[in-house]
Amino acid sequence: MSQEDEIFVLPIPTPFPVGDVNCYVLRTKTETILIDCGPDTEQAWQAMQKGLAHIGLTVSMLDKVIVTHHHADHAGMAYRFSDQGIPIYGHARLRPYLEQDETFLSQGDDFLQRLAISFGIPEEIRTLLPSYMSALKWLGKGRLDHVLQEGDSICESGTYRVLELPGHASDQIGILSQTGVLFAADHLLARVEPNPLLEQPQSGDTSDAKRPVLAYMRSLRKLQGEQIELAYTGHGEPIRDVPSLIEERLLQRKARGEQLLKHIEGEQTLFELARVTYGNRLKKSFPLVMSEMKARLDYLVASGQITVVKRDGILYYAKQGESS
Repeated sequence: MSQEDEIFVLPIPTPFPVGDVNCYVLRTKTETILIDCGPDTEQAWQAMQKGLAHIGLTVSMLDKVIVTHHHADHAGMAYRFSDQGIPIYGHARLRPYLEQDETFLSQGDDFLQRLAISFGIPEEIRTLLPSYMSALKWLGKGRLDHVLQEGDSICESGTYRVLELPGHASDQIGILSQTGVLFAADHLLARVEPNPLLEQPQSGDTSDAKRPVLAYMRSLRKLQGEQIELAYTGHGEPIRDVPSLIEERLLQRKARGEQLLKHIEGEQTLFELARVTYGNRLKKSFPLVMSEMKARLDYLVASGQITVVKRDGILYYAKQGESS
């Protein structure tokens, strides 16, 4: 980051338990860039305009909006900026979510049901699962004007480049300055570990796309090869000791996997293991729990500590050498 660049944080309210999302204005010598834009609610839109006004800006003074990933708290209001002629930038995998491709969305419920069956979730619970469209409640339909990929510069000066950091979301990107300032979005959070969330497959996906925890851990290790002095995050305060936090997150993944390993006896489904692990807490955050359980199991499979077989559409997990 040059001495002439300025960074402003705009805390934007969300309807989610996580609370405010941090959006950022990056003002360089020649450009004014908004990084992330908040959920599609009137409260968020008013907060965005008020936050911009506080630093002497209006929406029309922005040169571009960069969306770090497709989750509604980061991408929800992108269309409002498009409507005022501001171009939207993001990863190619953002497109079907932002543009809400009808074919992609129509396959969403089938995907969720297949996933639930593979987890061994009983039919009476599967019928209560929310629709795929409900996840897009605060994500307005917009457009993606420019695709960003690894190594791309986001500004004319060339001092900020894109890092692809899949894991929490498959389209997650970070933005790193030449001086070691990282806009990490939700890939790194100071107080909690981001959940590697399961997503509907996209064209050309490999089998690894079904195991976001492995992508998340690779992305963490990728950052270990970068010189990062400060990370601005999607929620909460900035991170000043990035190497230590990355190491902590990698150790947490290992510890969570090994904790689950103690509960595996014979062949068990993901749902059976979730009931043992979470008990009554299972109902509180059911979709997040399912993603977290899949992450732990995928880690254990990849590390060779358990095996997985699929029979009649259901995944069964067992300790190495104990499967039938």
